[in-house]
Amino acid sequence: MAIFGFGKKKKEMPQAAPGLPIDQVRALRQRGMSNDQIIPELERQGYNSSQIFDALNQVSLSGGNIQEPPDLGIPQPNLPQEQYTGPEQQLKPTPPPQELINKEQIEEMAEAIIDEKWKEFEEDIRIIIDWKEKTETKVSQIEQQIKDLVNSLNNLHKSVISKISEYDKNITDVGTEIKAMEKVFQKVLPSLTENVNKLDRMTKSSKLNKK
Repeated sequence: MAIFGFGKKKKEMPQAAPGLPIDQVRALRQRGMSNDQIIPELERQGYNSSQIFDALNQVSLSGGNIQEPPDLGIPQPNLPQEQYTGPEQQLKPTPPPQELINKEQIEEMAEAIIDEKWKEFEEDIRIIIDWKEKTETKVSQIEQQIKDLVNSLNNLHKSVISKISEYDKNITDVGTEIKAMEKVFQKVLPSLTENVNKLDRMTKSSKLNKK
């Protein structure tokens, strides 16, 4: 039996990881982690406090990485750590491909799509045909109205020409009658004048005889 503890096995301290975790500090800072988060993470990886603080100082002095933002007393969220993908996970067999769709199913789907599109096409064609028929009807109506208007104008023009011709004929007849009356007056007027003169002389002579 050992006295005063001599002969007892000393508790073995865990051996620190070799070297300084400079690359680890840079990687963790690039992930947005603060010093307060980096220190416990590196301790879990086996580095002691001296190694961690030396690595932090060297990274800060090198200036080759993202500088740590000032500590404003706001707690930083714990970011998820990257998990190591071992060769077992990388060599997992790929899942089998899905079963191919049957050829008949593809044909049925294609026929259904074609039928649907064909019905839409027929509906569009029907709408176009209806619009064409309505437009043709309206155009025919307009053409008929124009024809009726032209006929009315032609009839009016003929009526006006007929009236003018009639007036011209009447004026010509009146002129002819006036000329005939003028000739009659030319023949009758001298004898009439002579008779009037005789009547006047006879009247004067009868008055003288009475006196």
